[in-house]
Amino acid sequence: MMNSFFRKLREKGFFYIFGASTLNKIIQFCSGIFLVRLISKNDFGIYSQAQNIVNIFVLFIGLGTNYALMQFGSEAKNVKERNSFFNFSFKIAVPFNLIISGLILCYAYRANEVGTELKIVLVCMSLLPMFIYLFECLQIYFRTSLLNLEFSKLSTINTMLIFLLAVTGAISIGIFGIIFASYLAYFVSIGIGIYWLRKKKVLSNKSVMLDRKTKKEFFSYSITLMFSNSISSLVYLIDIFLIGYLIKDNQILANYKAATIIPFALNFIPISIMTFVYPYFAKNRENRKWVLKMYKKLQLSLVLFNFIMMIVLVAFAPLIIRILFGNSYLDSTSYFRVLSVSYFIAASFRIPAGNVLAMMKKIKFLFIANLIVGVANIGLDYYLIQNYSAIGASISTLTIIVVTSIIYNVYLYLFLWRKRK
Repeated sequence: MMNSFFRKLREKGFFYIFGASTLNKIIQFCSGIFLVRLISKNDFGIYSQAQNIVNIFVLFIGLGTNYALMQFGSEAKNVKERNSFFNFSFKIAVPFNLIISGLILCYAYRANEVGTELKIVLVCMSLLPMFIYLFECLQIYFRTSLLNLEFSKLSTINTMLIFLLAVTGAISIGIFGIIFASYLAYFVSIGIGIYWLRKKKVLSNKSVMLDRKTKKEFFSYSITLMFSNSISSLVYLIDIFLIGYLIKDNQILANYKAATIIPFALNFIPISIMTFVYPYFAKNRENRKWVLKMYKKLQLSLVLFNFIMMIVLVAFAPLIIRILFGNSYLDSTSYFRVLSVSYFIAASFRIPAGNVLAMMKKIKFLFIANLIVGVANIGLDYYLIQNYSAIGASISTLTIIVVTSIIYNVYLYLFLWRKRK
């Protein structure tokens, strides 16, 4: 029975996705370690703050059409219908992404709390949202076409390029070499992805006309899920932003950023699994009994695995930090331990439940829940950082993740139990 189970997973491409995601996160993790070692602690703090600000803007790329493409592309009856959704998305996303780049420039020039060095770095990074969106759309096209091997290969190529070019750039010209590496890596990866799609004769101009009702449903799903996921993702981004804004100490900011690298990187485990199962859950979303059964199995496996990971991280935190980041980052040990507990809760409960709720199109609930919790997150972060410095940021992250995990899972289980066939 187990052999049959694993054979089905292999045939559907699970090991391609999970294997590539594992390799990608290892490469990204190594990249973080190398950058910590290759540039000064002060420069690492500046780069981390700039990257964090850009990532906040990236939450809104394409007006959320990338989220809708995964759902509607998976449900599409044929290639023409799938292409129609992508064509419709680009008409909305490209102009909006240019507006986002403009907003980053405005923030860099007009924000009084932004130092000269940070302003220059933000200007250089302002066009990254467009490149990120185009690459994500290619990845989504591969996934919705169930081309899991190509999806995995392209992910690995992109990550490897970013790593190798970033390390080379950091050694050569510091922060600006890292930024140029990101642009070049995305440009090459996008070119490779388009070439593969054309080679397989998957990418074409053939499409159908979407009716007004479908467009409205697609756009509504995009906007709602964008705001919902943006508010949810702020849990991981607002910390560094407020540390930079309130404390204005690049050393403390660098310590906190270093502490986040491992716990946040490990989220690839549930994210990879949810990436794989998303099309299957989306196709079976009307079968509540099937969804409930599979979700229980999925969550139990995640709880057992992530608990072991958490124990290892908490117990060996000083040793891990000393080996990977050096003695100068040992001040981040307490942050690291709190964030490791946050990883366990998020990876076992918050991420899988949030994804399944999105698959079930419970986006209004997600939006309302994330809006309420998101406002509480900003207030709690502000208070705790102002009074307890960076340790307050990690405690706020843990608190918000616990609260959202409870809300998501209680609602999901009640919904599936009442509506099951």
